[in-house]
Formats: sequence, C-alpha cells, structure tokens
Amino acid sequence: MRILIVDDEASIVELLASVCVRDDHDVASCTASTEALAYLDANHVDLLITDIAMGPPDGLQLIRQAREKHPQLLAIAITGYAGRYGLEDVLGAGASDLMFKPFRMDELRARVALADERRRMVETLNARRQTLQQMSADMIKGLEQELQEARRPTPPRTAAHKM
Repeated sequence: MRILIVDDEASIVELLASVCVRDDHDVASCTASTEALAYLDANHVDLLITDIAMGPPDGLQLIRQAREKHPQLLAIAITGYAGRYGLEDVLGAGASDLMFKPFRMDELRARVALADERRRMVETLNARRQTLQQMSADMIKGLEQELQEARRPTPPRTAAHKM
C-alpha cells in the first residue's frame, strides 16, 4: 500500500515511516500540508496519515482537499489534543480513522492494516461493479439486436400447391 505520512515534527514522521516500511508499505513523507498537497497532485497514494495540528492548512483541511481530488484516498488523522478534535470533526473532513497521541506502534500497525483491508475490499467491489456493468451492457446490446430482428418484415407466405 502507498502511504503518505504528514506531520510537522520530523521525528514523528521518521518513526511512523519506519514502522510502515517495516510492514512492507511504500512510504513517502512530508513535514508540511502544502508539501503534501503538491505530492498528492503528482503521485498516487492509498492512505494519508496526518497530524491535525499543523500550520495552514491544518490536517483536517489537508484531508478535505486531498479527498476532493482523490475520493478513494483513505485517511487516518492523528492528534495530541483529544479535547479539541472529536471523531465527528475527523469523519466530517473525510478521514476514516482517528488516533490520539501518544499511541503504541502496534495500534498504528493495526489501523494501517484495517485501512489496507478496506482499500482491497473497495477495489474488489469496484471490479465487480465494472464486470456487472459490462455484462449488463452486453445483455442490452443482445436484446436490442433480437428486437431489431423481430421487427424486420417477414416475407409473405405463399399458399401451398393443391393437387
């Protein structure tokens, strides 16, 4: 899974990135939201992990802007201010998860694994939807052809010869 980690504290970015890389994820990182938005414009990312309390735009604004351009992007918001940000705020911005600092690395790993599973499920469902849409289109085309054939005038029947 391709992950972008954003936090204005470089040491946090390095720690989170090392955990995700250890779990065989492709990881990029930024220490500013503006840098992250530029990265997202140029690169495909499956999961955005971002701190909320950063310079403008803050993490929630980053998630909103990123999801406007990339609706399939999953996001985990991180904050050290449990009283300031609630789950409703985070979900309203488009994040799929919220973690409160301090957290254990096994919690991060579990939430990343859940996001990866969600991403795979969405990809599977999208593939099934495309298959069904193609099957429906093929069926409709076949029915239209049958209908055209049924509407063609049939040559008149001639009376059988009597002997």
